[in-house]
Amino acid sequence: MMKTFVLVHGGMHGSWCWDPIVGPLRAAGHHVTAVDLPGRPGGPVGSTVDMNSYVEVVTAAIDAASGPVVLAVHSLGGVTASLAAESRAESISRLVFVNSLLVDDGETALGAVLRGGSECVLTREGALVASADGSTIALDSPETGVDAFYNCCDPEVARNAVARLVPEPLPPVLEPLSITTGRFGAVPKTYVGARRDHVLPWALQTSMADAYSAEFVELGGDHSPVLSATDDLLSVLAEA
Repeated sequence: MMKTFVLVHGGMHGSWCWDPIVGPLRAAGHHVTAVDLPGRPGGPVGSTVDMNSYVEVVTAAIDAASGPVVLAVHSLGGVTASLAAESRAESISRLVFVNSLLVDDGETALGAVLRGGSECVLTREGALVASADGSTIALDSPETGVDAFYNCCDPEVARNAVARLVPEPLPPVLEPLSITTGRFGAVPKTYVGARRDHVLPWALQTSMADAYSAEFVELGGDHSPVLSATDDLLSVLAEA
């Protein structure tokens, strides 16, 4: 059955992170749109970089689709997608959280990440560095990026991916989420997780999925299964 996918990247990434699965999904007859959020190459120019501008990009892609979409999201993109689902619940057939944050009503993305404790590479002292004006955060080194995002990837694939990462705007990370059980809560959900994820510990993944009654699918690989478990993730999306 043909499906329509809208794909949302995570923090420091762009739509490029979905490239390994976009081609195969389209070759299988599916419609696929991978968005670029504001504040990075490919994103809207001149946009105010806040959570509202993030959500506008995602809802525009949903509105442009010809029918209900599978909204698949990675990492920090789970926060944006949750708000988009709150706004467009009737237009989404399923939410697929790929190693993503599932944030509670009133919680910030940063607060959810901190729940991972010391098992999260990004919460370790010095792993993230703020810009001089405090508007963005970035990794302290490429090595941290590989450890956090691509620890199970081919080394060359990991190096190439790290080289494409950009500083992440801080305002969206600090904005509390506002979602309801009647809208976001009503959309069917799948959570794709991995035990070797160095950003979102396994216990945090399972607890977030349980809190929203999401079907849980375990993959091999790391925080970025698009690169480390490509075929398995394709199978999950095809069945979503």
